[in-house]
Parts: sequence; structure tokens; C-alpha cells
Amino acid sequence: MTNTKKILHSFTKEFKRDNCGFSHSPPDDLVKSQWQKRTSSIFYVIYRWILALFFTGATITAIVNSKTWHFIIYLTNWGILLCFFTCMLGAILVTIWHFHPEYSDRVAESKEMPSVFKVYWGMHNTTLSVSIVITIVYWSILYNGKEVSATNLLTHAFNSVFMFIDLWIVAYPTRLLHTCFPIALGITYTIFSAIYWACGGTDPVGNHYIYNVLDWEKPGNAIVTVVGVMILCCFIYFCIFVIYKIRVFIYKRFFRDVSFVPTTQSTIGPSSLVIHPSGISMVLGNYGHENPAFTQSTDKIAS
Repeated sequence: MTNTKKILHSFTKEFKRDNCGFSHSPPDDLVKSQWQKRTSSIFYVIYRWILALFFTGATITAIVNSKTWHFIIYLTNWGILLCFFTCMLGAILVTIWHFHPEYSDRVAESKEMPSVFKVYWGMHNTTLSVSIVITIVYWSILYNGKEVSATNLLTHAFNSVFMFIDLWIVAYPTRLLHTCFPIALGITYTIFSAIYWACGGTDPVGNHYIYNVLDWEKPGNAIVTVVGVMILCCFIYFCIFVIYKIRVFIYKRFFRDVSFVPTTQSTIGPSSLVIHPSGISMVLGNYGHENPAFTQSTDKIAS
């Protein structure tokens, strides 16, 4: 198969009906880094908590500086709250996975991705794309040229920067059909802004709109804004998908051929073969005893 056909096949298979859902094997990709060489990694646990604590601080800062209940009406703040909840959930799941091997055993034996993993997957996809869209729209359309505050940077720049970095680190796949989730959030916010306007809601200084580009007294302009942002969101998500493919290509090309013995509890099987209780491979996530990378040697080996 030529490279062009491989690329086309990679895209066309994304539009299978099953790819609209959250079935994926191995499920532990949701709690692992693309680059870790063992079943669990304390460094990945630390990384996830650093990210969670950063967005905790960013969210608290945004709420405190808002000083009014109007905090909740802005899409920017919906985005920073999403970053907080997504990264905190990710940190908790990775911590449980690392320190409770019996949980990983249950996940491996069930052959079904836990519901909380599916929620985290959907939240992470949505948060990533929405954060980047918020950053682009704010700095290109909404920014008024005034002095940039720390809160501005936290909620309109660092949010997308850190989530973009995370895209290169996580191990879970990106599916094109999951574009529907950030689009659904955008539609939800559009409906909210229209209802808020219809009920007489104002911004903190009394304007009868949340954003001047989303003024429902000028419905034509508002609809153009909504459609434009939705198109931008689809484009951003496609770029995220391409980056995911590049990440996997780099991993397969330069990193996948080297395997290590798992770091968590293990037992000695027949012929002194080291087998992890959950049977999960430290790199590919398949059952360890079926993975040819496992041998009697504890040295690095080529699979």
C-alpha cells in the first residue's frame, strides 16, 4: 500500500459508526502517557497533578478577580472551569491507577472501558479544542488593546498552551467524529446566550449582551459569529487529529521497539518469565504474557 493510500485509509476509517463512541482497547491508554515505558509512571502522576493544581489556581484567580456573579456568563470562564475539572479528574484517575494495581486488574479483566474513563476522554477532547478556540477568538476579535492582566493570560493564553502540550503527552487516541462534543458545547453556549439576552441579562457594565459579537439584537451578525466559530472549531479539531497522528508516528518510529519490565508488583511465571498481575504490557497495553517483548532477560530488547 502506498503512503498516499495509507493516509487516505487512516482518515476514511475514522468515519466508522463505532468511532463516534468511546470503545477503545487498551483502556489504560486513558491513564498513561504516550511516552512512558512502563505500566505506570510516578513522573506521569506528578505531571498530571502539576497540571491540575495549575488550573485550580487559574480558576480561583479568575473567580476572585471577577468579583461578580457575571463570571459564569462568559465562555472564557466555562473554558477555564472545563480545564480545571478535566485535569483534576485526570490526576485522580492516574493516581488511582498507579497506587492501586487491583483496580488495573479489574479494568483488564472486564474488557470494557470504565464509564469514568469515557467521561474523561470526552471532557479532555472538548476542553482541548474549546481552549484553543477561545484563545484564537479572544486575541483576534475581542481583545481591546488594553494592558494585559495576569488573569487574561491565565484564561486566554496559558489555558490553550498547557492543553496543547498535554495533547503531545497523553496516550489516548483522537477521533474525528468526537468533533461533535465541542460543537455540542458551542451550541449549548449559543442557546444560553440567547436565553440570557431574552431574559434581559446584561454584562457587568450594563450592556445588553455578553459579547458584542454575540449581540442578539443584531441576530444576523450573531448567527454569522456562531457559524464562523463552529467552522473554526471543526478546523482546530482536525488539526488536533493530525497532531495526534504525528505523535503516534513519532512513537512508533522511534520509541515503540524498546520495552522494559513493569515497575509494579509482578510474579515469576514458568521459565522465570516476569508477568504483571494485570497482564498489561508497559508499552502497548496488550496482555504481557502474549507480548513477545517479554523474555527471561530484564534488559532492553527489540520487540
